[in-house]
Amino acid sequence: MKDLILRARQGDGDAMAEIVSQYKGLIRSVANNFYLVGGDKDDLLQEGMLGLFNAVNNYDGNKGSFPSFVKLCVYRQIVNAVRNSNNDKNKALASSVELSALNDTADGLDNPLDVLLKKEYAEKIQQVIDLELTKTERQVLRLFADGYTYEDITAATGKSFKAVDGALQRARKKLLAQKE
Repeated sequence: MKDLILRARQGDGDAMAEIVSQYKGLIRSVANNFYLVGGDKDDLLQEGMLGLFNAVNNYDGNKGSFPSFVKLCVYRQIVNAVRNSNNDKNKALASSVELSALNDTADGLDNPLDVLLKKEYAEKIQQVIDLELTKTERQVLRLFADGYTYEDITAATGKSFKAVDGALQRARKKLLAQKE
């Protein structure tokens, strides 16, 4: 084992890979006992790997066994990461959102610019409905928008099928004229 540690210190990637494969389970078991605010298990595993690298670079064979030293270094590295994530000075970063994430429409959410434009368009449409449509056109349009059929609208308003259709077509024309 001392030879493997020495080779890893000298930059031998294969030796370091072998050490990592031997201690991956230990790192995972230590990391599973903690929660990192604003992070995930992979972040804790990375912190554990840093602890392993510190153990390889700082191990002194005269002061104890390597596995015990690795466990101590991994534990301390992960605990420090958790403590640092809970500090007040890191809370703004932990609760922040990447700007690039605002452009994504994940989870059905629109980006802020789209939300603003849709809100402005909805206000413009509402203004047209309130100011330019007649009372009958407004009534027919609202019922139609709520999912009522022509037959239901004629029954609710007492208007003929032709009058309902005409009111709805005039309302559509007025609304479409505003879009242009």
